[in-house]
Amino acid sequence: MRRSEQGVSLVETMIAVLISMFVMTALGGVVFTATVQNKNQGVEMSRVAVYAQDKIETLTNLDWSDCTQSTPLTGCNTTGITGTGWNRGLLAGGSLTYESTCPSSGAAVGYIDYLDANGNQYAGADCTAVTSASTPYAYVRQWQITDEITTAAGTPGLKRIDVHVWSKNAVNTGATAPSAMLTTFLSE
Repeated sequence: MRRSEQGVSLVETMIAVLISMFVMTALGGVVFTATVQNKNQGVEMSRVAVYAQDKIETLTNLDWSDCTQSTPLTGCNTTGITGTGWNRGLLAGGSLTYESTCPSSGAAVGYIDYLDANGNQYAGADCTAVTSASTPYAYVRQWQITDEITTAAGTPGLKRIDVHVWSKNAVNTGATAPSAMLTTFLSE
């Protein structure tokens, strides 16, 4: 037989199969990692959207006349923290700038709360309820309330409520944790 008519030897075939196995194993690892990350990100995005919607519903269900006073009534506190300055109700204020720690002063006081991995709100007299908890918080919810329209009597007639939720539980997110921001309007 001539050299050009010879087939592939068994050794050459085994080497080709071995190289193919290495390539397939490497690609399988990449596909698996991408699938897991995509699933985790999807779950976290769903949760932050649900927790943002939950806060919007809580705020819009507050009594307008009780919770827009300069000193809101006790039933207007939605933060879970009962200390001085935390009962803001539907008063204009708040901040959507991410607070990495529980604030003791500033615009976010009374407009921020913390949730555990199951979505349960931390509650207590002050920030130690959050900072000393045996389980670290998994989600941060911050909101901002803006008086959009003022009535002729000088009282708020329309309020804009923005709620932003960040996940601290996301897997392999790098610098961007999953977050969601929802906005609604509330009138008297």
